[in-house]
Amino acid sequence: MINLVQTLETCWYVSPPWGKEIPPLEVSLLEKVYVTTTKSFGYCCGVEWSAKGWSYEIVSGNDNLTVLGREIIATGNLQLVTKEKPVFHLGELVEFRFHGDGPPARIVQGIQLICDSWFYCIEWMSPGISENGDASGEEKMGQASYPTDPPSTQTSTPKKPAPFSKPFPRDELFTFRDAIALGGTSPIARVTDYDLERVRL
Repeated sequence: MINLVQTLETCWYVSPPWGKEIPPLEVSLLEKVYVTTTKSFGYCCGVEWSAKGWSYEIVSGNDNLTVLGREIIATGNLQLVTKEKPVFHLGELVEFRFHGDGPPARIVQGIQLICDSWFYCIEWMSPGISENGDASGEEKMGQASYPTDPPSTQTSTPKKPAPFSKPFPRDELFTFRDAIALGGTSPIARVTDYDLERVRL
């Protein structure tokens, strides 16, 4: 049973949230862009996968804006605010040094420049499932549970998510994607390249 759980957990971590093909980016990291919603220019300092596709972090003046691809227009010009390039790339399979008792494999789901250092978005925990009710063959209430303490490498401490539940058949898996759709907290941590290692094939 333990081996089965570990196998399922590994499969979760190495399964890209976007499916088989990674969607192309609308703009490149550090590219100068025009934000249509604010009618201002800025540059892309980060990108992260979300339930709506790629979301972009744009530095515009003194503001940091989080927008979707349809809200920005690429210029093709780079804003060279740092000489350092990201060590890892989007969609790359890496090993998380602080994986605890779980499997180390993770997928880079985002990259962001913070204080002249590159940070990488990975899932730092897998879903937990609890079932309430009797042992009949009818639908049960599934509730995903989360640990409340993030790893020490996380740059910000998330608030404890509100409990949520929804009915689902016994043979279905209640995933983090379902949780996010219901307003749950994303299990994403931002870590440095020191916290990650390349997978040696």
